[in-house]
Amino acid sequence: MKKLKIAIVTNNYKPYSGGIVNSIDVFACELKKQGHEVFIITLDFLGEDQKNEPDIYRIDCPIKFIYKKNHMAVPWRAEEAIFTALKNFGPDIIHSQHPFLLGFYALNVSKKLKIPIVFTYHTMYEDYAHYVPLPLAITKPVIKNLAISYCQSVDGIIAPSNSTLAYLQCNKITKPITVIPSGILPIYLSDFKPPDNKIFKLITVSRFVPEKNIEFLLDVYSQLDQDACKFNLIGYGSHLKYLQNYAYKVLNLSEDNVKFIVKPSKVEIADYYKSSDVFIFASKSETQGLVLAEAMAGGCPVIALNAPGACDIIQNNINGFLIESELQMIEKINYLLKDNEAHIRMQKNAWNTGQSYDQKSVTKKLITFYESIIYNII
Repeated sequence: MKKLKIAIVTNNYKPYSGGIVNSIDVFACELKKQGHEVFIITLDFLGEDQKNEPDIYRIDCPIKFIYKKNHMAVPWRAEEAIFTALKNFGPDIIHSQHPFLLGFYALNVSKKLKIPIVFTYHTMYEDYAHYVPLPLAITKPVIKNLAISYCQSVDGIIAPSNSTLAYLQCNKITKPITVIPSGILPIYLSDFKPPDNKIFKLITVSRFVPEKNIEFLLDVYSQLDQDACKFNLIGYGSHLKYLQNYAYKVLNLSEDNVKFIVKPSKVEIADYYKSSDVFIFASKSETQGLVLAEAMAGGCPVIALNAPGACDIIQNNINGFLIESELQMIEKINYLLKDNEAHIRMQKNAWNTGQSYDQKSVTKKLITFYESIIYNII
């Protein structure tokens, strides 16, 4: 097998965390282990000395600012910078992570340099239209059309889940598509050992932003037996203060029972998964929901709204439950709280599901897809 040179172009990378960054890190790490070269092109968010970042090129961004506690950066002559970086690196394939900004420039450069380009459809982009200061009736269809048009312009598309594949097919995408879920880091994989908690522990891991629908989870918890279970919310984001106020002031929940844990390390997150009883999730904008696989790898069954991403990994009454309402989520939590035998069975099944997302196996699928695009054998 020829060793490949792969250029990954992304708007989001460290200091950010989250699903896209984790996906890039998992694949880049394993690709390198398997002998391939990986070169990441992203934005210079912090303006700091980047000499200690091997195989990462940060495009100069003269305009930097903080928006809702997030580092933002506006690049200068980004297409020219990407052109020079890719020409010097000489990749066999370009892997774009976004349809906008750097992803758009990467597409243009791929055509100029005659380098094949693939794109991972990471999220339902129109669900983020509220970040654009224009009416949603205008922005949502425009964003969706731009994303679909981008799919028709690249050489191949990676769908993180079968539900994403179905969505793309419904939108009449004709380019080659393959389903490859993002893998999870080895730190989340461990031997099965269900926790022996005296108090039932609920957990969610998410960015604290409107589209993640965290209020739904807080509303659910407010209707549970507060003496029987606790709820840890792990993440970060601009909605943090709002959610804390909603939990403690509006719902009058106890700070001892509901804890917001901001930006813990991956090691700490893995420990939280392993020591929790049920993972709950309410986002409707995920294409995969990598945290669901991470939680299951820690032996944590998942109860989530029936939405893209969640429906691909959750098997009802086997490793979790897909629900349609707050009432149903409450019922399923109480079921596992009271039925220890069913809970242990589902913990074991969740753990088995999580093991199938190891980075080695999913990266092999990615390499196979790269080769099919490079050598035009689809």
